[in-house]
Amino acid sequence: MSAATDRPPRRVAGVYRPAVNTPRMPPPRPGPLAQLFRTANVLRAHLERAVLRDEGMTWTTYDVLVLVCARRAVETRTAAAEIGIAKATLTNTLVSLVDRGLVRRDLMEDDRRRVVLRPTQNGLDLARRVQRLVEAEQARLFHGPGLPTGDNLARALRVLATRGRERDANDEPGVSR
Repeated sequence: MSAATDRPPRRVAGVYRPAVNTPRMPPPRPGPLAQLFRTANVLRAHLERAVLRDEGMTWTTYDVLVLVCARRAVETRTAAAEIGIAKATLTNTLVSLVDRGLVRRDLMEDDRRRVVLRPTQNGLDLARRVQRLVEAEQARLFHGPGLPTGDNLARALRVLATRGRERDANDEPGVSR
């Protein structure tokens, strides 16, 4: 290295001045996953404001309710893993859904330590009604040129999620990456 690159940055009259002969590195730029997460956050917040707030729901409560209604019976650990939330988050979400009479918790017959979630009729009715509203907003967002169909995008996102889950399942506990 030359003497010019060994020098620390200098201050001139309180203003930072980089060393003159140091190579400039390009600034870090967000990649496609960062954009995916940003988009997901924006869309989630939009749907919570535009659709779910009037129903007293968050995206997580809606997502859990729809999963339970679709499956008719699902274990808590399976629900948390499929939605991609912590078990503690699922527990907090279920408090709201159970208190509102939308979901019920049942103990499994063969293993009384495990809990199965089942929708109530009120839960099924609300999930159907809210899902129609979410789908209408989804159709509005996907309408127009420049976007793949909703089914194609959903398929691609499912593949990404599956790859992430497979990678997590193959990681050995206690081994850092």
